[in-house]
Amino acid sequence: MSSTFNDYLKKRGFSPSTVATHRKILGQYLQWLATEPLGIEQVRYQDLLSFIRHCSETGKSQRTIHHYLNTVKHYYDHLAALGQVTHNPTLGLTVKGIKRKILYPILAPHELHQLYHDYPMQSLQDRRNKALLGILAYQGLRTAELARLTLQDVHPREGQLIVIGGRTTNGRTLPLSSHQVMDLYDYQHQVRPALLAMDPKRKHQTRIKTDQLFTGEGGRCYSLHNLLTQVMAKAKKLHPGLKNAQQVRASVITQWVKTYNLRKAQYLAGHRNIRTTEGYLQNDMEGLKEEVNQYHPLG
Repeated sequence: MSSTFNDYLKKRGFSPSTVATHRKILGQYLQWLATEPLGIEQVRYQDLLSFIRHCSETGKSQRTIHHYLNTVKHYYDHLAALGQVTHNPTLGLTVKGIKRKILYPILAPHELHQLYHDYPMQSLQDRRNKALLGILAYQGLRTAELARLTLQDVHPREGQLIVIGGRTTNGRTLPLSSHQVMDLYDYQHQVRPALLAMDPKRKHQTRIKTDQLFTGEGGRCYSLHNLLTQVMAKAKKLHPGLKNAQQVRASVITQWVKTYNLRKAQYLAGHRNIRTTEGYLQNDMEGLKEEVNQYHPLG
């Protein structure tokens, strides 16, 4: 077994324990190939169906088989990069019966930018909402993370956003996109003070003092979930194919996975477990075919 596969896995950002697991699984796959017998470059889609059937017959669970196929996919990606194979036979192959992360149509970076660019700025509320949409479209924050943002966390001049860790996510420092810097600066210094000065009930009352970044008129603390729902509803009118905020976040993280190694993508996304980040590799698998489920031997 070539040590270059080990190097490939390390460059992809896998932990030493995950690398060891992949190598162990690969050893079992290569042993099965030797009993067929089949050369690595000879394996086709139907051969892998036989491998899946073999795993099932030896008592492997569907989730374990899914992990086996994931290792085999990585191995063929590695061999393709070396020019030793011309195709990856795992493409389009899935295992039924496993609860998966919902896959959304992934928006390309230029589509995310267009989504942000097209958002209207007709009112103070629109300008606030556009600043919020930008942090979703460029930094991929969760709703809870958006709710925790304060004035002290946003640094347009330095081009940085500080994200405080939560119960399920890690903290990190994210770069701001050049497209959003001026709008964030405008929101901090013009829009937000104007919103705080508003009296939504048209009565004299004490203004609420808050350092929460996204706030309502008079300092009212909005539910970020409800506010984000309003933002997405207006965005959908301009982009009818848009699903929801989760689709936008998934698109951002999938692009990170494509651009950087897994460890860098894990940091940017705030994931505590690398396996969470690995799940976004599924969004980037080309040639995924849903019809395979109709005749899969584990259906």
